[in-house]
Amino acid sequence: MTDIINFISFLQKKVFKPVLIPNYIVNRALKSTILDVKYHFPKINENEIICRIINNNNELAIFLYRLGNELHNNHLDNLMPQVHWLLKELCSCEIYFNNKIDVGFYIVHGQSTVIGSRNKIGKGFKIHQGCTIGHKINGKGTGNVIGNNVVMYCNSSIIGENKIADNVVIGAHTLVNKDVEKDKIAITNTKTIYRQ
Repeated sequence: MTDIINFISFLQKKVFKPVLIPNYIVNRALKSTILDVKYHFPKINENEIICRIINNNNELAIFLYRLGNELHNNHLDNLMPQVHWLLKELCSCEIYFNNKIDVGFYIVHGQSTVIGSRNKIGKGFKIHQGCTIGHKINGKGTGNVIGNNVVMYCNSSIIGENKIADNVVIGAHTLVNKDVEKDKIAITNTKTIYRQ
C-alpha cells in the first residue's frame, strides 16, 4: 500500500498540483483494481499488482479508470481532467469515468482502447487493444449494456445502444451494431484467404 501512495504522491506533485487526491479515493481505486485483477488471476498477490501498476502494465490503465470513476462518484470533478490525461498519455486509453463497470474489468495491452460514456458493463469484462465501445450519436443516449464475462478481441467495436448478453466473445476486427444473445461468438462474416 505504501508503494502505491508514494506513486500517487509523485504523480500529484508532477500533474495534480496544487490540488491533491484524497487518500481514501486512492485506497478505494486500488482495492477495486486488486479485485479486478484477482478476478482473472487469483494467484497474483497484492504487492505484485501494485508493482504492475507502478511499472505501467495493463493494471495501470485499470487503476486510472477506477481512480477517475471514484472521483466522478464523489463529485471531485476538478481532478478528473488530470486523471483522464494520465490515462491517455501513459496508457493510450480513453475511458469515460461515468461508465458503470463491475468487478473483473481487465485491459489487455490497451493501446487505442476507447470506452465512451454511459455504458453499463458486467463482471469479468476483458477488452483488448484497439477496441471501441461507443454511441451512434455523441452526447446522447443511454449507452450499451454489456453482460458478465464478455471478451472483446483486438480492433473490435460495439457501436449503438446494444444489449450484449453474458459470456459473449467478440472476435477480432468485428463491428457489433445490434444485440447479441448469451453464449454467442460474434465475428465478421468474411472469407479468409490463405496463400502458400
